[in-house]
Amino acid sequence: MANRGQAQYLRFYSGATTYYRWQNYYIGQTVTFDSVSWTYQPFVANGMIGGTPGTDAGVSIDLPATALVADLVDDAINNNYLCELKLYEFDTRLSNAVPQAAQLLIGTYVGEVIGARGSFSLLNVSLGSSLAPTGAQAPPRKFNSILIGAPLRL
Repeated sequence: MANRGQAQYLRFYSGATTYYRWQNYYIGQTVTFDSVSWTYQPFVANGMIGGTPGTDAGVSIDLPATALVADLVDDAINNNYLCELKLYEFDTRLSNAVPQAAQLLIGTYVGEVIGARGSFSLLNVSLGSSLAPTGAQAPPRKFNSILIGAPLRL
């Protein structure tokens, strides 16, 4: 199993609008996978693989604190963007230059961007749990004017 590689794909979106698609394996490249383009962005997804069932633990993503990332995270928190994270495994002996068509999906996570903290060089973005702990709503959302519209005022 020493020839197994893992690539992560990260998508920030709201409804039918996708704001960014990033991948963290093919350094410095924009690659096409699943019929869409994925730009290289270094990131680390924490809590994607290891976790205890039933803890309602979310996933966090470490990203470089660039102006692009900071602006995206700010917009994501204010406008309740969702984040989809997919983890694929593949055999590095077959091809390592571009994504293989026969990659195996070994993990997926969808959560709402609920917060961020960091330093001058690193932002840690928190994603809410993909399932609400007390109901069937997935993912848990808070109501705001973007989701329900402006209230009627008399």
